[in-house]
Amino acid sequence: MIRPTRRLFAALGAAALMLGVAAPALAQTVTRTPIQGFPHAAAWRLDDGDARPVVVILHGADGGTEAGERFGPILARMGYVAVGLPYYSPDWGQYGPPKALPELSGSFVDIPVDQLARLRDTLAAMPGVDIEQFALFAGSKGSEFALIAASRYDWIDAVVAYTPSDIVWEGWGLETLEAEGTRSSFAFEGQALPFMPYRGFVEGLLAGDAADLRAIHENGRADHPEREAAARIPVENYGGALLLIAGEKDAQWNAARQARNIQATRQAAGLRTEVLIYPEAGHDLIGDGGPRQAHRSGGTPEANAAARADAWPRVAAFLANALTY
Repeated sequence: MIRPTRRLFAALGAAALMLGVAAPALAQTVTRTPIQGFPHAAAWRLDDGDARPVVVILHGADGGTEAGERFGPILARMGYVAVGLPYYSPDWGQYGPPKALPELSGSFVDIPVDQLARLRDTLAAMPGVDIEQFALFAGSKGSEFALIAASRYDWIDAVVAYTPSDIVWEGWGLETLEAEGTRSSFAFEGQALPFMPYRGFVEGLLAGDAADLRAIHENGRADHPEREAAARIPVENYGGALLLIAGEKDAQWNAARQARNIQATRQAAGLRTEVLIYPEAGHDLIGDGGPRQAHRSGGTPEANAAARADAWPRVAAFLANALTY
């Protein structure tokens, strides 16, 4: 049974976190619990014993634990069991800094999407976790991960996908430097998923900050129309709630176009999708806060801050409406 007071409480708590004002939830203790069998994964929740819905946080191409550490406590205070699931830790060998998390994949190649099912089984054994209400909170490559998973698992109830992709993209890592176009970013049940290649990925690495990441994606897509159908994420198979957030001036990839493609596919299938597209914003849209510098985001710090300020209360309301407790 839906309890409106708790739903309202979650939304108010989120608004309070954004605005920096006091709310009852903010005074409660948030506990952090490592998750056995998942290196560096953790669950954050209010220390009150209530059974609460799950929101899994999926990071983008930067990898590591930062996304979980940042948003875990925030989502916990909104009333969820927030789970940070690190799945990638960049390892460029002699060409980059030391790998931060040795237990995780050092290449963004064949990342197993089905680890989410194993995570759900593990969470089911933890007290105070309601796995029957299960959401994903993701950004960029994490949104690609989230949408692939949602198209395959009917127990996913809600997805918040910042700067999403409508297709599976090529993977990258040390093993691909001399073998461009040969590896996928993601795998499911041991099988690499069909993917869209880039054009000029290694050239982009060598160019550093001068690389046009959006063009690397868009040109690769233009080169391979024959791979579009196989690489497309079948979002029409996902019947749950979906919120997409993108900026027209995203410098990483064409997230606005990709969000519209997802919306059109689901609309044709009679599925509702909420879409927020900000004309002057870039890639740095997750969370809240004022203007900040974001490497290779696109847009301006002011436009990105305005988009975040508009989107964050909508994210809170979306989750509160999709997950009842």
